[in-house]
Amino acid sequence: MLSRRTLAVQGAALGLGILGAGPDARSQSMAWPDRPVRVVVPFGPGGAIDILIRILAPHFPAYGNGQPIIVDNRPGAGGTIGAAHVAQARADGSTLLMGELASGALAHELYRDLPYDPRRAFTPIVFLADMPLILVARSTLAEKDVASILKAARAKPGGFSFGSVGAGHISHLTMELLQRRAGGGMDMLHVVYRSGADMVAAVAKGEVDLTVTSISSAAPFLQAGTVQTIAVSTPERFAGLPTIPTLSETVPGVTGSLWYGLVGPAGLPVEIVAKANSAFNAILGQAEIADTLRRQQGAVVIGGTPQAFTAHIQGEIERWTPIIRDAGIRVQ
Repeated sequence: MLSRRTLAVQGAALGLGILGAGPDARSQSMAWPDRPVRVVVPFGPGGAIDILIRILAPHFPAYGNGQPIIVDNRPGAGGTIGAAHVAQARADGSTLLMGELASGALAHELYRDLPYDPRRAFTPIVFLADMPLILVARSTLAEKDVASILKAARAKPGGFSFGSVGAGHISHLTMELLQRRAGGGMDMLHVVYRSGADMVAAVAKGEVDLTVTSISSAAPFLQAGTVQTIAVSTPERFAGLPTIPTLSETVPGVTGSLWYGLVGPAGLPVEIVAKANSAFNAILGQAEIADTLRRQQGAVVIGGTPQAFTAHIQGEIERWTPIIRDAGIRVQ
């Protein structure tokens, strides 16, 4: 059982401006979960975020009072439709969100009329996984490395295009960072898709030239030979792709990763947060889960405390906000 001091510390550090819950929510939390837990994925099926929760979901009943997880895909508006739904949900633990960078941390910088403030609307629960990104290109692209792509893009402003899952998504921000750190002179066309799978499919079909995506989203297209891997986004070469260079080998300082974690509405009682955190840490601690995520997604299992996840989110806000402002990224 958690001590009063531990609960007090958790309650103070759980979220970004989170308020306490009322007596009804606290009494309900003691039996959590007493019904199926709906986890909203703010993007369409088939992307890395969707695959991740579907890998974890079958293991949840063993740690969640026998209750299942229902995955609820609510794509649109760069993930903010699904995020807004959870931000406005009752804080009783029955509706949670697969949180990610754009809709869960940076949306206040991107949207003028957003129905929630991601810095205050959610209760961080657990950091699930961190995933390296890869820069992929259509298989017919003549340029086969980062330097050649950047040279060709400078020579033909507007002649290259890249896909993303939404303005401010890591797939967008990494490309913006690459163009800026490379010295400018490029004007690549940015095209938004509903999911990671749709985005990579567009590259495979030649609708766009490039995208930054997860290994899992790209895997079927890489196997089919319809896209090619150009670089990885990790600071050092990724062990799973040891022959692929990093972006920073060509343009220093260009790194990025997909990160996903579980959050609830603001005011989620500390008892629910503690139980959910414990359940998902237990799932992530299984060797078969870590192995599956590594093989299928190139993902690194993280886990840990709500406080650590809160600190990570704050760090990402501080890291990417200047890029958004410098690039003038805004969604009307």
